[in-house]
Amino acid sequence: MGNISKVIQIYEKRQQLLISIAVLVSIIIFLLLLPKLYQIDWIGFGPVSDILISEEQAINFKTGEIVTLHKRTEQIKAAKKLWDWLALLGIPVLLVILGTQFQSNEKKLAEEKVKAEKERIDEQVQAEKERIDEQVQAERERADEQAKAEKEKTTNILNEEALQAYIDRMSELLLDKNLKSLSANDSLREAALDVARARTLSVLRRLDIDGERKGSIIRFLIDAEFINELQLDLSYAKLSGTDLNGANLSRANFYGANFYGANLNGAKLSGANLSGANFYGAKLSGANFYGADLSGAKLSGAKLSGANFYGADLSRAYLSGANLNGANFYGANLSSANLSSANLCFANLSGANLCFANLLGAYLSSAKLNGANLSGANFFSANLSDAKLSGADFSGTKINNTDLNGANLVEAKNLTPEQVSQAKNWEKAVYTPEFSKQLYLEEDIIND
Repeated sequence: MGNISKVIQIYEKRQQLLISIAVLVSIIIFLLLLPKLYQIDWIGFGPVSDILISEEQAINFKTGEIVTLHKRTEQIKAAKKLWDWLALLGIPVLLVILGTQFQSNEKKLAEEKVKAEKERIDEQVQAEKERIDEQVQAERERADEQAKAEKEKTTNILNEEALQAYIDRMSELLLDKNLKSLSANDSLREAALDVARARTLSVLRRLDIDGERKGSIIRFLIDAEFINELQLDLSYAKLSGTDLNGANLSRANFYGANFYGANLNGAKLSGANLSGANFYGAKLSGANFYGADLSGAKLSGAKLSGANFYGADLSRAYLSGANLNGANFYGANLSSANLSSANLCFANLSGANLCFANLLGAYLSSAKLNGANLSGANFFSANLSDAKLSGADFSGTKINNTDLNGANLVEAKNLTPEQVSQAKNWEKAVYTPEFSKQLYLEEDIIND
């Protein structure tokens, strides 16, 4: 269709060009023939004469008769000049030009009208297409929402059925085998616990992201004394998103378990085996990890403010960026732990083992590190302002660019002037008089 319109346009342009050429050629031919035309009288290019004959009656005085007299008058008109003929010729030429211009204007108007109509149609088509697309998208979203809601409803029903079936079977197992009365060395007891563990891990995988029902299972196990009294092994259990707020999981075996994003605020986990467990992003504020094994555990990004890690094993644990504000690590083992950028403000690390721990950029303002083992630890760019460090062991400790403003370093062990000189605000820290002299600080300033 586009090619045909282009051909028509080319044809019309050529037609206009041919008309213009024909008019121009006609004018030239006329001008060339004009001298010849002056030689032909009847054409009207030469001089024109008009002879008028009039009759008059008069009285012949001699005879007294009335005589009719014929009077002949000849009028010669000037021949047509070139300018006269050009003026006469200009009228049709002007009409041709005006006609051509009118035709061209009409054509442009027609083309503009066609273009405007085409644009209007295109806009209507586009608007209709967009409306249909929006309608289809809205319909698709509505269908997706319905499908999602239906899936959630179905999943909810199936999860509830799975939970009830699990509780029924576990109750039967507990009653039929009378597990509580069996001795710890009884093979039947061990076999029943293996069945219970397998069913528990299976239903936890089945519930997937249903944290509420996962929490119900753990609480059922707690109430049935499977976890504490029967010491059910839940190693590698998938408990992400589980709501265990305030749950008593003391001495439970959660080796390698996944607590990603779980709620364990105020939970009791004293003596629990949590080695290698994943607590990334979990809520653990006020949780009690007294004496728990958290070696190699992942606690990055966890909320641990006010948590109790008294005597806990956190060796090689990953606590980067964790919120440990006011947490209690008294006597805890944090050797080779990663505490970079962690918030340990007001934390109690007295007597803790931080040998070779990474505290790069950690915030330890007003923290207690009295008697802590800091040998080989990295405090680069950390904040130890107003921290209590008396009796702490600084053997090979890196405190480059560390803020020591107001830090108490009285009786710090194995601390050298070379180490202190690498820190920030070291002259505002508190030292023993003897060590102050090594740093060339005035006694009155030190005492203040």
